[in-house]
Amino acid sequence: MSELPFTYEEFSEWFDIHAGRYLTPAKDSASKALSVHLDAELPEIERVRVKVSSGRVKGKERTWKKLELEKYRNKISSLEEIPNIIDDLVGLRVTCNNKSDVQRVVDIVTALKIFQSGQEPVLEQQEGSLRDYLGQPKASGYRAVHINLCTSVPAGLKWKVVTCELQIRTLLQDGWGELTHEDTYKPGSTPPALVETLSRRMADLLAAVDDIAQDLRQELDRLSTKDIETSVTSLPATSVSITANVNEATFQPAIRDAASEYLRNRVTQLQRPMDLASLAWELSRKFGQEVSQGWFGLGNFKSFLKESIPNVRLTDEPPSYVLPGDYQSHTTAKASSPPGIPAAAMLLRDLDRSFPLLDSVHLNAAYRQLAEASQAINWADETTNDIGRINEMTRRARELNSEDAAVSRTHFDYMAKSLLFSGNLGRPLVAEEVKKIYSAWTVKRLLSVSSPSNRQITAVKKWLS
Repeated sequence: MSELPFTYEEFSEWFDIHAGRYLTPAKDSASKALSVHLDAELPEIERVRVKVSSGRVKGKERTWKKLELEKYRNKISSLEEIPNIIDDLVGLRVTCNNKSDVQRVVDIVTALKIFQSGQEPVLEQQEGSLRDYLGQPKASGYRAVHINLCTSVPAGLKWKVVTCELQIRTLLQDGWGELTHEDTYKPGSTPPALVETLSRRMADLLAAVDDIAQDLRQELDRLSTKDIETSVTSLPATSVSITANVNEATFQPAIRDAASEYLRNRVTQLQRPMDLASLAWELSRKFGQEVSQGWFGLGNFKSFLKESIPNVRLTDEPPSYVLPGDYQSHTTAKASSPPGIPAAAMLLRDLDRSFPLLDSVHLNAAYRQLAEASQAINWADETTNDIGRINEMTRRARELNSEDAAVSRTHFDYMAKSLLFSGNLGRPLVAEEVKKIYSAWTVKRLLSVSSPSNRQITAVKKWLS
């Protein structure tokens, strides 16, 4: 059996210097950059469900034990090679409320630029480093998604690139790790048989609870969407009864007036468009969840917003956005757009950061895969709501991804929701139908935001077809 080409004393001295100069600064830099990136990519209503840890630097003793494992020991010829062999010397963690939040973060992170040798990245992903232990749990029951990120820290007059392992998991998955001390047992060590058995049982039980939590989240999302934009006359009887029985405190003039004043001040301060769901959530957080139970007798948030601010600027097509009073979306079209994307499409991207800017190859792949996914759904199943069907379509569509034209879950989700908001979610579709529906809905959204010329509309239609 071969031995490491250096002693523990030599390693210890090297590690102390390397950790102080590079690993700790990289941990701090990458954690901050990741938080800033998620702040920019996620609306506040989603961002609060995602927590970024301060990170950790792997301990000296644990690193040494890992180096002694045969799979690593045989690859190392010098101390300087350690960071190239051990990719989790710096660890970051993102903890999410639900599995759908995990996937949202995964989509955002995997959309980062791929690191190329010779660059000095602030935050980029390492190509081919994604490991999905959520879809394929470890034997211990461990569930999470791992991906390596690269950041750079000062090294004299140059910059040194450091790799950080990012773990993305749910609150329950994170709780399992804390309860079982999963990190205590690493490759090369074997936990007692009873510990293994109980850990797996706990992991399976928590995974089942995660599924229930996800179903609950989907139902709450459905009710939230309905209560934000749907008029009370079109709601089912059960929803009207909820409004009728709302706590009387909700209708106190002082609370109503204060909520209206808050909305007026908030909209006046807007620097960019804001979706109604986020604004409604913000108001509920400020004045209590009970204000959303009927929205002061008006049935939905949009009606209360219009009553509070009669001249408020809203987009017509759902999901609706509030526009700042001086918002001039046509100026955004002058910004440079990605190759193959018409400049007018940037109007919608400015409104909604999740709007897909896909080239024709990926767009047509998305049409085909969403159509095929729709044909696999049991539309007669009345136990599944619209949000559940969208999630099922998105999941099935992603399973059909090819390496040369892979579409992210976020983009599938956006396009699938166009079927819901346009009234076309409810039956199997073919690719040509998905294309026509999505194209028509996108143009309608564009017209609700701006006044594009006929030439611009033609360019958008051509791009989407």
